[in-house]
Amino acid sequence: MDNASLYSQVQPCAFGAELKDQIPTINQHLVNGISFLNEFRDFCKERANIERDYAHRIEALVRKYQHKKEKKNAHTTQNGGVPASPLEPDFDPTLNDGTAWTSILNDTEALSRDRQQFSENLISKVYDPLKVLATKKDEARKKHVQFAQKLLAEREKSAQERDKAKAKYDASCEEVENSKQKQERAYDEKNQEKLKRSYYQDILDMNNNKNSYVLALHVLNAHRKKYYDQDIPELSNNMQVLDESRIEGLKEIWEGYIRLESKLNTDAQSHLNSMMQAVQAVDASVDSAVFVRAHRAPWSAPLDLPFESSHIFNDTEELVLDDNARVFLSNKLMKLRRKQAQTTVDINSRLKDMEGLSNLKNAYIENNSLGDPEEVQESILEASRTITVLQTMSALYEAEINTICEMKVPPNCSNVKGGAKAQRNSILGGGPPSASSPTSTFSTLSSLPPELAPAGTPISELKHRASLRESSSPSGALAGADAGAAASTVAARSPQANQRGAPQAGTHGSLNQLQAHVIYDYDASSPGELTVRVGDVVTILEGDDDNSGWVTGQVNGSSGLIPLSYIEMEQFYEASSEVAPIQKVRVLYDYDAQSNLELTIREGDIVDLTSTDCSEGWWEGTLRGVTAQFPANYVELI
Repeated sequence: MDNASLYSQVQPCAFGAELKDQIPTINQHLVNGISFLNEFRDFCKERANIERDYAHRIEALVRKYQHKKEKKNAHTTQNGGVPASPLEPDFDPTLNDGTAWTSILNDTEALSRDRQQFSENLISKVYDPLKVLATKKDEARKKHVQFAQKLLAEREKSAQERDKAKAKYDASCEEVENSKQKQERAYDEKNQEKLKRSYYQDILDMNNNKNSYVLALHVLNAHRKKYYDQDIPELSNNMQVLDESRIEGLKEIWEGYIRLESKLNTDAQSHLNSMMQAVQAVDASVDSAVFVRAHRAPWSAPLDLPFESSHIFNDTEELVLDDNARVFLSNKLMKLRRKQAQTTVDINSRLKDMEGLSNLKNAYIENNSLGDPEEVQESILEASRTITVLQTMSALYEAEINTICEMKVPPNCSNVKGGAKAQRNSILGGGPPSASSPTSTFSTLSSLPPELAPAGTPISELKHRASLRESSSPSGALAGADAGAAASTVAARSPQANQRGAPQAGTHGSLNQLQAHVIYDYDASSPGELTVRVGDVVTILEGDDDNSGWVTGQVNGSSGLIPLSYIEMEQFYEASSEVAPIQKVRVLYDYDAQSNLELTIREGDIVDLTSTDCSEGWWEGTLRGVTAQFPANYVELI
């Protein structure tokens, strides 16, 4: 039951009727009530001091930042910051967030002034009236107490008169008894007569004293009755009136206090609404547009830097394409494409990470209890910065690759698939080598890791083929047997193929039969390629003996080039030897590659071991189509 319900059930009571002869108790109640007035008065004084100090501090804070804002605006204007756009001199460059900040400062300053006024009102309209009320009520209380003491003194005086009359009456009774005894003991008539007259006088005195005592007793009883039945109840009621007037006075002051507080809050809400209106007018995109318009100026993209010939030789920017330069450029092109391929893998990985982070951020935005979206945004920005650096690297690689390919430097810069195989077949068939390369022929291998060929997404770099191989023959011609051996080389680089025991390289055997299943759809994009679908069975006609990432296969009577990473080797037979089972290892600890020569592994991964003949403490293996080295003590043989 709340206080309002409880109070509604209380009937009005009078102190005089209910509190019999409890003047001290009522007086103490009045003392406590008046003391509470002083207590609340002290509270108001301290509150006023706090409000005044708070208002002064807020005002000083606002002025400090107003000065900073004015100084910053002056500095910006002096330095050509935002006074006007060179293209739009009449344009007002004030940003919405600057307007909102000005509104916040101004309204906060107004709030401080309201606080200062509230502090002054607490003193003048609450503290001072409380002091007056407490003083008046205490003076009235003291008068009531003095009157109560007077009534008590009058009652005590009647009691004393009764006591005196009773004492005289008792004394006269004793005197009569003594006179009687004396008279009885008298031995002569003369003496008896004298004693008799004395006895009679004593009886008269006794009766008078008795009457006086009886009168005094009736007076006292009448006085007591009036005291307890009239005087004290009336005094108690008067003290009750005093206490209730104190409460009513306090109630009125409290109402004034609350009205002051309410007005302060109303004024504060008005200022807050003004600030909110200015803040809600802030539009980030509009501010960005305002900033652009304010700073817009004529600009043209810088021109490409020209080739600067040496002061010794008058040269041009064309690449040198003699035999040695072609070998150098071919090898450089191979390295560039491998670097670009690895960079593309890294970019795709980072993009997947960003996609996951974006989904996580959206989930956090929908439900803040899951996490802080700002922290995820920082991770997204960090990933974006990394991607930007990687994309810059890829663009630089692409620039070098395009420059080399524009000069038609082998291998296969014309982007025609199969060119490498055609050139290799020409060499293996005994055709004459290039006249400009009497001593050796170099082969540049351009292949990509399987990760660059996700399902349904062929990578354009898989279409680049390289053909020139290093030969020890001075004439560059290879014998027929050697040609057959070279043609039998198959490099199955997909993880699935390796797990099924696809051949790595045959030295002298010939490939009698090799089939594979298509694991990703692939649509031919140029003549010479073969369109395949998931589940198709491909008969391998020519393996990836040049490590280009492509094989020649046949499906339903049609043959053509197929990306090696899009198929899974099923079975094969070699004429001369059996393929040894592939040794596998299980990863015990996570390891992140520190370069392109190292392999990133995670606990639980199964890696195909390709070599233990590496530098001390390192092995080589294949995981998800990538062959590289990893720490030997991070894995166990299985």
